[in-house]
Amino acid sequence: MTRRQARRRLTNNDIYGNNNLIDALSSISRNVRSGFSLTTALQLSISRHPCDLFAQLHNLVSRGIALNNACHKTLEGIPESAKNHDSVMALHVIALASEVGGDIAQQLDCLIDTLLDRSQAKIERQTQAATATASMRLITWLPVVCGAWILSDSSAVRHVLLATPLGWACLSIGVGLNFVGRTWTHKMVSS
Repeated sequence: MTRRQARRRLTNNDIYGNNNLIDALSSISRNVRSGFSLTTALQLSISRHPCDLFAQLHNLVSRGIALNNACHKTLEGIPESAKNHDSVMALHVIALASEVGGDIAQQLDCLIDTLLDRSQAKIERQTQAATATASMRLITWLPVVCGAWILSDSSAVRHVLLATPLGWACLSIGVGLNFVGRTWTHKMVSS
C-alpha cells in the first residue's frame, strides 16, 4: 500500500478523532514546498482541508499571535481528557518548525509518516485483540460444549462427575480454570 493510499484510508476512518488531520498536514507541506511561509500555508490549508485543530490555531494566528505561541496556547486550551496524542504531536512539530525553521516541508512529511505508522500500528493491535478475543471465546466455550455433550451421551461419565467427590472436584477445577483463563485473557486484550 502506498503512502497516499494509506493516508486516504486512515483519514476516511477518522482514527485521529480530528477529521482531515493528515490531509491538512499534507496541504501545509505542499504549500510550504510551493514557497509559502508556514503561517500562510496553514491559512491556505484551512480553506481546502478543514481541521478543528488547525482552525483553532488559525484563529489565534489571525489575531496576531506568533505561530509558535499560538501552538502553545492551543495546547494549553485543550483539556487533558480531550487531548489526542497525534494532535499534540502535530502542534509540537509545527511550533518547533516555526521557531527553528529548516526544511519545514520535510519535517511535516516526517510527522505525517509517523502519524500513519502510529495509526497502522493501532489498527494492527485492534486486529490482534479481536483475534485474541475470538480465540478466547472458542477456547473457553469448547470444553463446556464438549463436556455437556459427553454428560448427555454417557451415563457412566455422568455418574462419576455428578455423584462422586472426585467428579465434583474435577468439574469445579475445570470451571474455575476456564473462568480464570477467560478473565486473564480479557484483561490482557483490554489493556
